[in-house]
Amino acid sequence: MTRRHTLPAGATALLALALALAACGPSRDQRLAAETAADHAHCLELGFEEGTEGYGDCRLTLREVRASEAQTRAGTGRFGVGIGIGIGL
Repeated sequence: MTRRHTLPAGATALLALALALAACGPSRDQRLAAETAADHAHCLELGFEEGTEGYGDCRLTLREVRASEAQTRAGTGRFGVGIGIGIGL
């Protein structure tokens, strides 16, 4: 005799919903292409000319900001505690 395992109706519906929502989001390549286009346009709007050092710095800064924001959202940011001693004169 073969046993069949079935999911409860609620679990099946939840799984179907999760799969549908995952399929709706942009792919990683689409997201990167959109970020690249947005960063390019933003740096041009700020007055940087493509191919210059300033333009490269602008693009790098935007990438660093995005990475920092992603760390903050993921809760993986660094946390430090320091002790300061000051002498007021």
